[in-house]
Amino acid sequence: MLLDFKGVTAIYGRPGAGKTSLAMRIAHERIKAGERVLWISLYEDKETLLKNAESLGYDLSKAEVWDMIFVKTDAILNQVVSAVSQSDYKLVVVDSISSVVEGGQSREYLINAVYRVFKPAGIDFIGIAEEEAVTPLDYIADNLIRLEFNLVNGVAERRMYVVKARGRRAGYFLEFDILSGKGVVFLDDLPRPQPKGVWERRVDALSGGIGAIRGGNIYLVVGRGATPLLARAAAELSREGLRVLYRVFSRDATAVSAMVEKFGGRAVVQRVEPQPHSYITHIKGFYDNLAEINPDVVISEGVDVEFLMYGSKARDINLYELGELRRLGIAAFINVDRDWGLRHLSDVVILLRRGEAVIYSPNGRRTCRYEQDPAPRLMC
Repeated sequence: MLLDFKGVTAIYGRPGAGKTSLAMRIAHERIKAGERVLWISLYEDKETLLKNAESLGYDLSKAEVWDMIFVKTDAILNQVVSAVSQSDYKLVVVDSISSVVEGGQSREYLINAVYRVFKPAGIDFIGIAEEEAVTPLDYIADNLIRLEFNLVNGVAERRMYVVKARGRRAGYFLEFDILSGKGVVFLDDLPRPQPKGVWERRVDALSGGIGAIRGGNIYLVVGRGATPLLARAAAELSREGLRVLYRVFSRDATAVSAMVEKFGGRAVVQRVEPQPHSYITHIKGFYDNLAEINPDVVISEGVDVEFLMYGSKARDINLYELGELRRLGIAAFINVDRDWGLRHLSDVVILLRRGEAVIYSPNGRRTCRYEQDPAPRLMC
C-alpha cells in the first residue's frame, strides 16, 4: 500500500502505537524512489535510529540524519530552515515534534516555517507527536494520521485512522501491525492468491443431504462427532482430484490423517494451536498456508478454540478468512460446537444431534439421518 501523503502530515498517538515505525516506512519508500530525505531525531541518536529501522527491514542509511537531543528549540528550527532553504530535500521528518511546540513562541516559529519554507518549496513535512501534544500541527496539517494500539483478549490490534487527508478520502481506518523484518504491514500489503475456476463435486458422505460441493461455498457444521463425516468427505474430495487442507484445533492430527487414509483418500492435516498474537500475523499465516498448499478445500475442525482464545476478535478473523476463501473459489467446512455468529456467513448449515442432521440451505430446511455404519454419511 502506497502511503503517498503530500504536504504537511501529522502522525500522532499514544506511546507504542507505531508512529516512528510508520514514518520510517514512508521515508524508506521515498528514499527507494530516489528522493532526498532529512530525518531529525530529538530523542534518540543516529546509530540507534538506523539500527531500529534495519530491524524492521527499512534502509535509512541514505537519509541525512540529525540527532539533536538536548538542543534548544530555537536552534533546531533555525538550523532546519537554513538547511531546507539551501538543499533539495523532498521529505523532512521531525521525531518528535512534541518538544518543539512546547512554548508559544516555538509554535509560531514552526507555523511560519511551514508556510514560508516547506509549502512554497514543495517539501513534504512529517511531524511525529504524542497525542496530547499534536496541537497546533493538527490544524495546519494537510494530513492528520492518528495511530491507535489496543490489546483485545491478548491479541494486538493496531489501527491507522486517516482523520484528514488533502485531496483524498478521509474518515476511515486501516488495521496494521509491526512485524520484525517486515516493518509496518497493512492487510492490503499481504500477497493474495489468485482465484480458482468454478468447480463442483458430489460425494457420498454429504451430497445426499446438501447436494454437490461447490468451490467458494461455506459449509458450517455445528455439533460434536463430525470428525468421521468430515474425514470421509475429505477422502472422497481428494479422490476427485481436489487438494484438501484439513485443520484440527483440538484433536490429534495424526489420528485424523489416518482416518482420511482409512476412507481411501489423502489430505494435508495440520494441528492448529492458536496463540495470542496480532490480527495481521494471523491473517499472514493464513495466506502463507494457502500459498504453500494451494488447497481447493479447507476443513477447519474445532474452531471453538479460536473463540475461547481470542474472544470477539475471532469473529473478525473468521469473517475475513471466510470472505477470502469465497473469493478464491475454495470450499470451506467449519466445524464448531456452537455457531458463534458464523451461521449468517455460511451457504449451508448442518446441525448434528442425536443421529440426525438438520440442514439449512438456500433450498430451505430439511432433516436427514446421520448414519455411521457402514460409513458416515447424510441420508435424506
